[in-house]
Amino acid sequence: MTDIQARLADINDRARKAQQKRDRQFWSIISLIWIVAIAAVIVTYSVPRAMEADHLLTLDHQEQVALRR
Repeated sequence: MTDIQARLADINDRARKAQQKRDRQFWSIISLIWIVAIAAVIVTYSVPRAMEADHLLTLDHQEQVALRR
């Protein structure tokens, strides 16, 4: 193998490794975006239901206090 072929093989190897690194970064970003989007949907759905449940518990507590008097 000539010197030029060895250098070309080294350049190709570094280029392949750099491409793999970019691919991993890309998929990491895509995964992070999906996780944030799913969390936002869960929060959007859960918070109003939790607030309603808390309100019902407060009303129930007020009713129990009123019945004790």
